[in-house]
Amino acid sequence: MHIDKSYFTLPEILERWQITEADLIYLAENDKLRLSVRVFGVPIEFGDIEEDERGEPYRVPWEQSCHSGLLDLHARDVFQLFRCGEVHLESFRTPKATTRRPGAMRSPSSS
Repeated sequence: MHIDKSYFTLPEILERWQITEADLIYLAENDKLRLSVRVFGVPIEFGDIEEDERGEPYRVPWEQSCHSGLLDLHARDVFQLFRCGEVHLESFRTPKATTRRPGAMRSPSSS
């Protein structure tokens, strides 16, 4: 039976591509393969990064919502995840904004 999937698990990729886990990790850490995580109801803030008059970066959020679905990991986070067994995610890859980061949802009045 054929199932159309929007993602594959790591074991499925290893079996389909007939590669070792070490090779898969190498590809992901070197940005040759994008890895994603599946989340449910995670508060996400979309925004951009700008610089102040001193050249210091700061975040400019323009949307907050709860997200369920796939979130793409940065290569640096994949490296940390496979080397240490865990990673504290500060942002995700996104084509929609400069930043996409997890965070507590805040009402506009609490800013």
